[in-house]
Amino acid sequence: MRRIDLVRSFGWVALMALPAMWSLQPARAAEGPLPPTNLRCEYLKNPLGIDVLQPRFAWVLAHTERGQKQTAYQVLVASSLELLNQDKGDLWDSGKTASEDSAQVVYSGKPLASAKTCYWKARYWDSAGNVSPYSLVARFEMGLLTREEWKGQWIGRDNLLRKEFTLSGKVVGARAYVTALGYYELRINGEKVGCNVLDPAWTTYPVRILYSTYDITAQLRPGKNAFGAMLGGGWATLGAGEVPAPYKQPALLLQVNIDLADGKTVTVASDNSWKVTKGPIVSDRVWDGETYDARRELPGWDLPGFDDSAWSAAQTVEGSKGTLSAQMMPPIRVVDSMVPVALTSPRPGMYVYDLGQNFSGWAVLHVLGPRGTEVRLRFSELLYDDGMVNRENIREAKSRDIYILRGEGMETYEPHFTYHGFRYVEVTGYPGTPSLDSLRGRVVHTAVEPTGNFAASKALLNQIHKVIRWSDLTNLHSVPTDCDQRNERMGWLGDAQTSAEGMMLNFDMAAFFTNFLRDMRDVQGADGTLTDTVPHRYGSRPADPAWGTAYPLICWYMYEQYGDRRILEENYEGLKKYVEFLRSRAPDNVLRYSYYGDWVAIEKTPGELVSDFYYYYDTLLLSKIAAVLGNSADSASYAALATQVKDAFNHEFFDAKTGNYAGGTQTANALPLFLDMVPKDRRGSVTWNLTDNILYRHDTHLTTGFIGVRYLMPLLTELNRSDLAYDLAVQTTYPSWGYMIANGATTLWELWQNKAGPSMNSHDHHMMGSVDAWFYRALAGIKVEAENAGYRHFRIEPQVVRDLAWASATVGTVRGNVTSSWTHTPGVVTLEVDVPVNSTASVSIPKDLEMTQATVREGDRTVWENNHFVEGTPGIRGAKYENGRVAFEVGSGHYAFRLTGQ
Repeated sequence: MRRIDLVRSFGWVALMALPAMWSLQPARAAEGPLPPTNLRCEYLKNPLGIDVLQPRFAWVLAHTERGQKQTAYQVLVASSLELLNQDKGDLWDSGKTASEDSAQVVYSGKPLASAKTCYWKARYWDSAGNVSPYSLVARFEMGLLTREEWKGQWIGRDNLLRKEFTLSGKVVGARAYVTALGYYELRINGEKVGCNVLDPAWTTYPVRILYSTYDITAQLRPGKNAFGAMLGGGWATLGAGEVPAPYKQPALLLQVNIDLADGKTVTVASDNSWKVTKGPIVSDRVWDGETYDARRELPGWDLPGFDDSAWSAAQTVEGSKGTLSAQMMPPIRVVDSMVPVALTSPRPGMYVYDLGQNFSGWAVLHVLGPRGTEVRLRFSELLYDDGMVNRENIREAKSRDIYILRGEGMETYEPHFTYHGFRYVEVTGYPGTPSLDSLRGRVVHTAVEPTGNFAASKALLNQIHKVIRWSDLTNLHSVPTDCDQRNERMGWLGDAQTSAEGMMLNFDMAAFFTNFLRDMRDVQGADGTLTDTVPHRYGSRPADPAWGTAYPLICWYMYEQYGDRRILEENYEGLKKYVEFLRSRAPDNVLRYSYYGDWVAIEKTPGELVSDFYYYYDTLLLSKIAAVLGNSADSASYAALATQVKDAFNHEFFDAKTGNYAGGTQTANALPLFLDMVPKDRRGSVTWNLTDNILYRHDTHLTTGFIGVRYLMPLLTELNRSDLAYDLAVQTTYPSWGYMIANGATTLWELWQNKAGPSMNSHDHHMMGSVDAWFYRALAGIKVEAENAGYRHFRIEPQVVRDLAWASATVGTVRGNVTSSWTHTPGVVTLEVDVPVNSTASVSIPKDLEMTQATVREGDRTVWENNHFVEGTPGIRGAKYENGRVAFEVGSGHYAFRLTGQ
């Protein structure tokens, strides 16, 4: 199946037909360099309210010719659109700057002021010195850069707040800067502001709180205006385990700056002149749900002229004394609606809706009935055999919403300050008989942009990929949570570190993980320790080493995937502190403390082996990061420490007699093989023991937990056993991903088995989803190289295995789309590749084992014949034969290779 046919055949991979992070570009008939597109500032499109003093720019290049690179760029940044349209950059004109960088380009102009709107555009010069037209105009706007500029005070007392004010003239510009301890919903003149929900993002509130910036110009008018705000407790008032809630009640902080046509500026801020009262939200909890009494609604409360004489004055509260930072990441939003696929009634008066998909969010209820009628919605992932909802696995979470009718015609309710993980909704107390149209699901999560996808001829692989994507997305709630349904939903670092690479291949995660890494810095202790969960609400300090490793690993993935050197610079001292803490707990170079190890494994691997593996890995990564940053002394020092740790690891855990590590579990042998820790003369025996364990001792089944499987699949590919990895991936009996799907999974389970007990098993846990990265890296063969971070150069090396007839993947990179799409029939392999402008690639095409000689054509030209490269095809610079593959070096462009042989 050709690539375009693939896109048409699978609706959920349709984005492969579009540039990954695309924007419209001006039409241009002439050949040569085309205008840059997809302009980003700090990874965001036209961001409103940023607080990075030297923001970074990125753009994607296009060209009509193959093999093209950027040799220079020019960026103009202006204080007005008029100036920029005259090609004048009064804030910054980079001039013609010799550089291949089309991402991570640092603003180097005049100091940027608070609330300043900046307009920018870029152009580039290609390999022949031809200059492109300028891009379309992009913009970014600064937020409030100092705490002193905030005039508002933290206010609270009740959950419904309002303020009226009068404007003396036409509004030409207005910005609202708003945050809350907990959650808020801001309203102006009867309308909700923005599309964000469950805002602001969850942080370590006493250390840092994030604010959002909204353009509210169109919602204000001359004369009287009214602000309204609703507050919910969110994570600010929720304690967990031994960690108490940081605050007892929610609070609001707001500042609005309004520019009038006559040149005046009006500021409205939160203070004790606001009025407050109790609203219809009787209670709200993240885990437990919301109770909403519509009889307590106050029509017109968010409009000017409402009589609030009976309301109380707002109270100023201490609030957070932490840093106020701009929320520079995609917000949580309602991203989709779900139509029920079935409605049953297992008992009289009880109705159960099946949404057909497990997801995070809530339900919208449409109901008509008498005043005071109480309708209860309870949420679950599972059903009992009798059709009743099974809520055993959500533990102590109440996970229910209660709506009390006002009794005035058709009413619609959806909650404001909670969310649930569910597929099924039990409805009781409904007046009359509901229909399928009485309820809809709302899919809610951090609105990251899809930028990649994978599909293959094996339907099971597509099902696994789909299930993993759903699991990843529904666990993005400003932090990467472990699950979305029970009384947990926390940023467990172990889950985050195993899923991060796959998430970056599927979605634009750059801004999200930039924020999450800062969250990690905010919880780091002076002694370098981290916590198992970030923000810290559960688990231990210090973090289990397999959890704390999220800090260096995600930093490294950010560098590999996006070429983000600044992330390494910002976190370097924190990373050093963390590794030095690990060193302090390993006096003999063996790190032995462990809480979880290879969590939920079937074969138990000693936790100290897993911890020591990560001590070595973290130290090795720190040495590499130091080298990237030009710190040769630290690089050498930590490389030497890593060698000592490796030697101690082998002395402690390797059994020379058996050729096994720590009893020979799959995880115990896979981890040291993955990092090349095994003595070279024993690598063969350890590899044999590993494959023997998989094939014969466990009949081609996994026995790892979520740590071990993260490394086992790519390791098998490096060992030239992609066939065995594939067999594991398509297995359908316990334990396997296919077993989950055969048993009805629409998101990943927490455990390999389908066990619903009082504490486990979550049915939406992304931690087992690392196989998705293997789909991209191995089956499609798209491999990034750290020495060419950000896809400056990459490899296409697909694994053509077993009965797989084709596979195709697209990854949206900072340089543009990378695509690998291959087919295989006996004697013929085709491979279509997209290489972005400003990138190069090594493209490796496998031949059938029975072929003695291969011929390769690209389009209508022969490029390999009689074991030699045939020159003359544009964009292809050379080729060689190695390890059963014909490998080409190519520049940018689209290539269609066809390998045939005898």
